[in-house]
Amino acid sequence: MNTDRDLVLELSKSGRLPAPLASNPLARELGGEILELGTDGGLAVLAFNPPARFAQGSGVLQGGIVTALLDFAMAFAAHAKLLGDDRGFATASMNIQFLRPAPPARYIARGHIVRAGRKLLFAEAKLVAAEALPMVADPAGSGGPGRNDAPDRDLIATASAVFALAER
Repeated sequence: MNTDRDLVLELSKSGRLPAPLASNPLARELGGEILELGTDGGLAVLAFNPPARFAQGSGVLQGGIVTALLDFAMAFAAHAKLLGDDRGFATASMNIQFLRPAPPARYIARGHIVRAGRKLLFAEAKLVAAEALPMVADPAGSGGPGRNDAPDRDLIATASAVFALAER
């Protein structure tokens, strides 16, 4: 039994979106909400409101929390893609690129399936701030990912993953 898969199935049948992402304890703790599901190509758009208790000493979300938000988006996209399929999946690999600090705020994670093979699913996700974040200094002065005037200054992180498919 997979409660995340069951929730995707229920919501795809009912069309009741947005809906609380209440299928597992971590998603509830992170204030998860499902905004959109696309079962044809495998798409999931999720919102999260991680509370301040997930921030580290510098006041930004710990990297593992940012990773979890991206992982949820890719996993829910995989569940949407596999909705009529009896196979399950497990993460075989995941790569994360942290682009700027993420203070506790509302975030949107958009995950989609890039390619679906017989044994593997390839997924990508982006995490963006739902609203403009406070200005963050670029301590290195590099004009790099912390730069405040960059066009996607509210792009927090990106991820890619490979999911191994398995019979249930």
